[in-house]
This record gives sequence, structure tokens and C-alpha cells, in this order.
Amino acid sequence: MAKRPELMKYENFNLESLVGLVEMLAVTKEDGHLSLMRFTTGWKAFLGTPDLDGGGGRGKVWDIEMHETLKEALISLLIQGGIT
Repeated sequence: MAKRPELMKYENFNLESLVGLVEMLAVTKEDGHLSLMRFTTGWKAFLGTPDLDGGGGRGKVWDIEMHETLKEALISLLIQGGIT
């Protein structure tokens, strides 16, 4: 899994543990709002809720880095959120 060195420290975490950490991050930074999205080409995870109805959130979703696995997306979100 861990192609990027910063992801390696989380390699042995299971999905349940990672989701729990991301959930705590979301509660702290975004009043609990967390988005997980699966696309044909991979996963995106980010804090907040995008405004897809008005279209303003589509650019935000587009800009989020795509990851091959849900695990990688969650770890990346933890690193971006300052949990290292």
C-alpha cells in the first residue's frame, strides 16, 4: 500500500481505526462533516460537505487528490488535517 513514505506509519491501521481518527478530526475541524467519495478511478476523502446542488462544490471535489484505496484516502486526510 504505502507508496509515499508519509503513509507508511499508518500501514498497519485497519479501516475502522482510520475512520475513527478521521471522524475525530471532522468533529474538531468541521462540526463532524466528512465526505468519502468513490469514483471509477479511485477514492476521495475530505472534511466538510460539498455543495453539489449549486455546483460550487464540484470544483472542490475535482481538486481533491484521488487515491487508489479508501485506506490511502483516509491516511492522506489525516496527514492534511495535521494528525501525523
